[in-house]
Amino acid sequence: MDAARRSRRNLKLAGGGLLLAALLARSLYTNPEWRSFRWHAFGQDLLSVEPVWCGWALVSIYASYLVRALRWRVLMTWTKPRAGLWNLFRATVIGFAAIGVLGRAGEMVRPYLVARKERVPLSSQLAVWVLERCFDTLTVLVTVAFALRSFHGVGLESRSPFFAELLRVAGGVVGYSTAGLVVLLVVLRHFAEPLAAGLRKWLQGHSPRRISVLRLAQLEHAVEAFAGGTRGLREWPALAACVGYSIVEWVLVAFCYTAVFSSFSGGLRLGVTDTLVFMGAVMAGSMVNLPGIGGGIQVAAVLVLTEFFGFGPELAASVALLIWAFTFLVVIPPALLLMVQEGLSWGKLRRLESEN
Repeated sequence: MDAARRSRRNLKLAGGGLLLAALLARSLYTNPEWRSFRWHAFGQDLLSVEPVWCGWALVSIYASYLVRALRWRVLMTWTKPRAGLWNLFRATVIGFAAIGVLGRAGEMVRPYLVARKERVPLSSQLAVWVLERCFDTLTVLVTVAFALRSFHGVGLESRSPFFAELLRVAGGVVGYSTAGLVVLLVVLRHFAEPLAAGLRKWLQGHSPRRISVLRLAQLEHAVEAFAGGTRGLREWPALAACVGYSIVEWVLVAFCYTAVFSSFSGGLRLGVTDTLVFMGAVMAGSMVNLPGIGGGIQVAAVLVLTEFFGFGPELAASVALLIWAFTFLVVIPPALLLMVQEGLSWGKLRRLESEN
């Protein structure tokens, strides 16, 4: 990763972190319960969770990784018709552990591992990764939009000009992002190969003076492989399967959240609407998570639980901590075992991240 890209990423993280810090500071200032935070009650809440519900949360989150692997196999059918599901599942588990440790830059680990294990061009798996990210991001945006609508429904923006402006900006970002992703999917579905052909022609006409013939051939092969990796969008059955897998994946994530709530003493029963609102807030917070630390998820979860649901700060902090653990941390232990089998280490994965 070059210095300019790294600088832009750090600026985005810093901006998102400052916004979350401002929201948390406002909550601490306006909610007197935070000034009498009871650490004993916080510890009791964590110790009172029911192991059975935590087990169900664990099963559902691991099942979501399997569903992701199944969707990836559908998307790469035109690159390799019979890709090994176990290889894809291993790459998914290690890839998500890399995201938890390295931050969002760890996303590149999964397509690299799939390309290596299945012996297909890396550029084709980068195309699959782009398609998968589009499906997931659209699901996230729809959920965040639902959450914003619910915030408006209870008049959250009327509490202060700050909240009103925040919700207005967030609504605009969600709207423009959704439109942009839809346009990108349409372009990839209908125009990927013509665009690739045009790029190859341009390379042949302009690049020989600057790069070697071998390097030119490699670039042309990478462009062709990337275009081939988008073919999973062009057949309606495959497209329908990807949409179905995406829905199942996020239903499993929602069930994980429900299980976490239910695990607390007495059970914190949330309806479908409340669960989606909470998911939308957590997903938005996850976009500014810091590598190995998190932060975004915990702050977003605490804010929506205290400001929207009226939870006490101790219980809100306990729920936020468990949600972060299940969505980012529980994948690391099995990933470490798989990495040992693959001869990988965090140092190697970090070097891979720095090269992309």
